[in-house]
Amino acid sequence: MTLVLIVDDVPAMAEQYAYDLKRLRGYETLIAKSGRTALESLTRDSVDCVILDLEMPGMDGFEVLRSVERLDLRVPIIVYTGTGDYDRCAQAIRLGAYSFIDGACRLRHFARTHYFRRRHRGVV
Repeated sequence: MTLVLIVDDVPAMAEQYAYDLKRLRGYETLIAKSGRTALESLTRDSVDCVILDLEMPGMDGFEVLRSVERLDLRVPIIVYTGTGDYDRCAQAIRLGAYSFIDGACRLRHFARTHYFRRRHRGVV
């Protein structure tokens, strides 16, 4: 079973992503409402993939990416931002993110075409 950690300080966004992933692919999900909670989950749970909001108060997505690298946690991280700032997404890729999605992009489309499809086929 694929376990996806969704990290977003806006509960409605995280819950929508969790719902879509469960409904479309049957993935199990965990939700972390902060960067610190996400790191705790990553060290405790066997997470297959992370969907990470870059724009969060306190520990933002960039600091989560830096911490994941420092802790040598090997998990694909897909970032998104609701601001539409692709420069920030590119910066996240340079920090080790696997990919990014536009905050306006529906996760349904993403789940059908990107990481999850490749993971399901055993490519990633």
